[in-house]
Amino acid sequence: MLAVMIQTICVAQTVVKGNVVNERGESIEYVSIGFEDDSVGVISDVKGHFELTIPAGRKRELSFSHVSYLTTEVPYEQYAKGEPLTIVLKERVVELTEVVIGKKNKPKTIVGKGLPAPGLVGTSGHGSDLGPEGGITFSCSKSYVISDILVKISGCTFEHCKVSINVYEKEGNRFVNIHQKPIYETLTKSNSKYTLDVRPEEDIILKPKKDYYVSIRVVDGFGEKGFLYMNAFMKNGLYRNAVKGKTKKLPICPAIMVKGYEVN
Repeated sequence: MLAVMIQTICVAQTVVKGNVVNERGESIEYVSIGFEDDSVGVISDVKGHFELTIPAGRKRELSFSHVSYLTTEVPYEQYAKGEPLTIVLKERVVELTEVVIGKKNKPKTIVGKGLPAPGLVGTSGHGSDLGPEGGITFSCSKSYVISDILVKISGCTFEHCKVSINVYEKEGNRFVNIHQKPIYETLTKSNSKYTLDVRPEEDIILKPKKDYYVSIRVVDGFGEKGFLYMNAFMKNGLYRNAVKGKTKKLPICPAIMVKGYEVN
């Protein structure tokens, strides 16, 4: 009887695998693959390959999203066949806004000042099975262009790992990236306990009366199991499980500071 039950469970699962490429046939790394408001998800590897085991009962569209590309939804009827998939993503075109910064303008702290929290916050993982993204939510009273995103790193047990920094506009339960280029940094054991200073290559503009979410997460452990630890602030933190999972609020957040120039 036990053997029959195990066999039934295995049959009920759906294994989806394949590659994600752009319209030129080039592999796309670190594409988020999963379901909205669900903890089931995975990230494509550095070669665009992915493999996801979907438990029984999920028959919704499978979402493929990346900061530089338009989100693509694949229907259940297509991925349920079990055949290898090649998912083609179209580039996302963002209209650039002219930014005017005064010559005497100096970066101001937009968010990030807070009381240090006891203990640390962190994320862990092994290969593509990685932990949640965590960050801080805020709004602005004026318009800014981000100059620096600073994260206080306390420790890294990965030999090396790659982290992704994301800046979202929060629209209800939706999170929309407001930058077009992914922001990646590689961390190692040797450079733990320092402040990671990320300076975006593009102009990321924050507008008044909008809700934003700045987060950090490990997107590649390069096959290794490890932990990334960060200092914490006693502020409301927001965490998203798996790739596109449900959000969870906690009374502490990673020690993330956002600085920027006030713009006209």
